[in-house]
Amino acid sequence: MASTNFPPAFHPLKQEINQAVIKLAQANGVKVVLVGGYIRDALLGLYDERRPPHDFDYAVLGGKAIELGHKAADALGGHFVLLDEALDTCRVVVDNDHSSGGLAPAGAEDSGLAPAGTRTAVQIDFAGCMGGTLDTDLKRRDLTINALAWDPEKPDVIIDTVGGLEDLGAKRIKVISEQSLVDDPLRLLRVFRFAAALNFQIQPETLALVDKHAALLKNVAAERVSYELFRVLDTGIAGDATKQMADAGLLEIIFPELAACRRVPPNAFHHLGLFDHSVQTLIECEDAYPELPAWTSEYFERPLAHYCSRVAATKLASLLHDIGKPSTWTVRPDGKHTFIGHDKLGAEMVEEIAKRLKWARPVERFISSMVRWHLRPGGLFHQGPPTERAVYRFYRDVGPDLPELILLSQADFRATRGPGLLEGREILEKQISELLNGYVVFIEGRKRTPRLLDGRDVMQLLEIGPGPVIGEILELLEEARSLGEVMNKQQAQEFVLELYEQKYSK
Repeated sequence: MASTNFPPAFHPLKQEINQAVIKLAQANGVKVVLVGGYIRDALLGLYDERRPPHDFDYAVLGGKAIELGHKAADALGGHFVLLDEALDTCRVVVDNDHSSGGLAPAGAEDSGLAPAGTRTAVQIDFAGCMGGTLDTDLKRRDLTINALAWDPEKPDVIIDTVGGLEDLGAKRIKVISEQSLVDDPLRLLRVFRFAAALNFQIQPETLALVDKHAALLKNVAAERVSYELFRVLDTGIAGDATKQMADAGLLEIIFPELAACRRVPPNAFHHLGLFDHSVQTLIECEDAYPELPAWTSEYFERPLAHYCSRVAATKLASLLHDIGKPSTWTVRPDGKHTFIGHDKLGAEMVEEIAKRLKWARPVERFISSMVRWHLRPGGLFHQGPPTERAVYRFYRDVGPDLPELILLSQADFRATRGPGLLEGREILEKQISELLNGYVVFIEGRKRTPRLLDGRDVMQLLEIGPGPVIGEILELLEEARSLGEVMNKQQAQEFVLELYEQKYSK
């Protein structure tokens, strides 16, 4: 037991949701105890007006958690989600002024660590106490810092039976027991997620247990693994966590495709072996992100899925960008290593990974595109400065994902810097940065200048019906206009007639 030290505004008794649940439990003759994430985050001072509490986790003494969950959903106007009938666990999701209604997948344990400004729903979890006692319930949880409890009958006391307060003060991640990892191997990933989210250090004994039981992650549902993985990557120090996950073997369990990367040694392209280069690229991606111009934030803030931000997806693309290399690897007689077509093969491999891990289609398309295009920015400069037409087509083909692709490309270059590999890298990195700045000019130019002809104009001019040819002609016309080759409507008509005659009429 310890005295409470909650910030006054975020004492549990100040929370309307908590008050409502306590009142409902009393009316139904059951006892609830607040446990886990709310207490941890309130003690750490993580809540404020921009990031109010949205996660409440209750132990229901004597069971009947599902029954109480149904009543809470009715009373609060929320959505009931059954998590595990055998374990008497359920979730109630209540939309509020901060909510967009996105739900974590059933069975995924939420941390309560929503990024500042995130619009989210209030999530209330109920779990019947296994064995009937609070002590038993707390000791079956994952981490000591997640096993703190608050009893409304003792409002000035925090219940701590596993040393969670000490670990919280020491900024330490520690599993409660080895058995907790065995009971739910998803906790192998949660160790790293909380370490990254809170910037805590993982206890060496806990790391050893993760390494010992890493193979158990294969038995966890793909959706749950993906959810936790993207939560790790969405933190600001995911690079360190990813490196530790790699050392523990978890990355190759989630992505068996990465195992083959260990076979590719350092070469003229990379001072690191391919596996280490891939991990280092993710680290460099995270480090380079704050260096991007402020205007790119509007691109990165566009959602991909409720569980996956574009930043997290770009970091994962950084890790996977070279997975096609082992299968395309050849060593020429002169000793040069080649990986022809690894970008295209890697994109196809990502599509298979996405199916296996059950990613949403936008997530699959984005990461696959990043892997497919990752050579394109640097490739523009292989033969000297690119032509205006080449740059235009690069902007056109990549489109609004360009800031993310530039970030990945910069990270890739930085991860190749080693003895003998520095020459020209700084210049190339600067050239790629200039591509990003040029994209602003490109977009503004397209916004300001209306089309000289539209689809209906082209069909009337050529006396043909609608079809993909019309779109291709309009795109080529737009390219010619942007490059100053077509200046007015008459020239546009002449361009379309000549183009159709040369390329399409036959």
